[in-house]
Amino acid sequence: MSEKQAKALLIGKFEARHVDASLKHIVAATEKFIAEDWDGVALKAGKFVEAVTKALMVHCGKTVPTNARHFKAGVELKQLEQTNSTAFSDVVRILIPKACIFIYEIVNNRGGRHDAGEIDANEMDAKIVLPVLQWILAEMVRFASVGGDTTAAAALIDEITNKVYPYFEKIDGRTYVSVNGLGAPDVALLLLYEAYPKRITRKTLVDAVVRHGHKDGAASMAVSRLNTFVDEDNGNFKLRAPGRDKAAVLLKKLHDQRAA
Repeated sequence: MSEKQAKALLIGKFEARHVDASLKHIVAATEKFIAEDWDGVALKAGKFVEAVTKALMVHCGKTVPTNARHFKAGVELKQLEQTNSTAFSDVVRILIPKACIFIYEIVNNRGGRHDAGEIDANEMDAKIVLPVLQWILAEMVRFASVGGDTTAAAALIDEITNKVYPYFEKIDGRTYVSVNGLGAPDVALLLLYEAYPKRITRKTLVDAVVRHGHKDGAASMAVSRLNTFVDEDNGNFKLRAPGRDKAAVLLKKLHDQRAA
């Protein structure tokens, strides 16, 4: 996601400081997701909701309390529905607030202690919360772009709603790993990881590695060396659990390097 592009559209409708905070928190939530820091996703999601709530309040002519203790996002979100329906769109009065309330209820009411034999509820929550965060931001972009460059807005929305990991981008159906200096084996591994659970043909994978600046021979060798990490079905590759674990470790390393 291009923060600069998103901000340029959003500040036409929403106060800049709340836009900045919203973008900062959704980027942080995504990075926490990559690092499998599920509690961190919840924390940043809550902060994102608070920033969005303030942006909606200001847009609808409401005053944000200067005392943080007097600001209750859940209460304010529910009250937005009572604002003038002829003056303000249902998008900012109802649709976005209801999505924010859904997230807020999850991150505030889910306990952090679980039995060892249970599914990790925090992980499960993170996997539903992050796409909803993306939807909220995309809907804000759509709302803010009315009367503007709809083509650019549509492309940005597609990027926001489809990209979970900031290290990947898609251009006309082709996936790229947005990290400089990766070797051919790492590029191939991450491309398979991004595609999972879908399969990729061997040729498609080799061609994709070549597009990252590696020569044909190096790309072919890199893909061949992944044999122990993939399930192959008539030349169609799907990354197996050991490969997904290896890719997750690599993403965590990239995350740590970026944070340093």
